[in-house]
Amino acid sequence: MKWTIRQLKDHPDDIINFEESLDIKEQLMERNPSILDVESVMVNGYFVPSNEDIILHGQIDTRLTVPSSRSLEPVSLHLNIPISERYVYEEYDGNVGEYEETTIVLQYDYIDLDEAVTDNIAINIPTRVLKPGEEDGDLPSGNDWTLVTEEEYEQNLAEEKAESVDPRFAALKTLLDNEDEEE
Repeated sequence: MKWTIRQLKDHPDDIINFEESLDIKEQLMERNPSILDVESVMVNGYFVPSNEDIILHGQIDTRLTVPSSRSLEPVSLHLNIPISERYVYEEYDGNVGEYEETTIVLQYDYIDLDEAVTDNIAINIPTRVLKPGEEDGDLPSGNDWTLVTEEEYEQNLAEEKAESVDPRFAALKTLLDNEDEEE
């Protein structure tokens, strides 16, 4: 859904409310190939136009299916994401750091709500997604490989380091072992 700048600025109300169901499944899956399915995308909020900028505040509610980061099994993931953006023209010379909203420079004479929602969903998909029960369950393994936690890896590394002896010092170790036996 696109809103033209003229449409927003000429609106009779100071605040322009909206509630939309967006069909952006194809855009999301193209942007992030790990997304297996997008059930629905609802967005509601409002625009506040002024002379130098247009502010968008809203809430995105969606359900995605993504692979588990441990087993790659499909996991249904509910996302409820706030959206807070500020649209300005290229010639705007205000201090961007003064505002809580993400500032976006307008490239065209419209605001593409589909693009804003797609961007916000894409950056808010968690990197660690687990199926129920995977948190406490065994880690996957296969032929000649096994998945280990970081703590297990560090422990294995420390054990290997302790067991390995520098070949240059192997002869010295036998000398020490011989001395221990004599005492």
